[in-house]
Amino acid sequence: MMRTIFTIYAAGLRISEVVKLTAADINSRRMVIQVRHGKDRYVMLSEQLLRILRHYWPKRNAPGKLLFPGESPQQPITQRTVQRAIREAANRAGLPKTITPHTPRHSFATPISA
Repeated sequence: MMRTIFTIYAAGLRISEVVKLTAADINSRRMVIQVRHGKDRYVMLSEQLLRILRHYWPKRNAPGKLLFPGESPQQPITQRTVQRAIREAANRAGLPKTITPHTPRHSFATPISA
């Protein structure tokens, strides 16, 4: 589940987009992710995210092309499942603010100043 959340953060994706990603959407040669659901576009694929996804892909227990399958390998993980995981991770981290699935997406677009 953390890979799903990291993908939202690292690529600035919407939750509705990340749950529908397939292996074919990852283009490591061009270092982009093709988003086909929602606003069709290409987003950058960082080397760190590519390493994480390459490490994860062979260990998945689900045959099929979905990057983040749900209970059935042919169905994507639900948005609700991702929402719960984000909330639980924020609670475990002791974050005082309300964290939503859109928070990692906003964090992607917000520069950190020293």
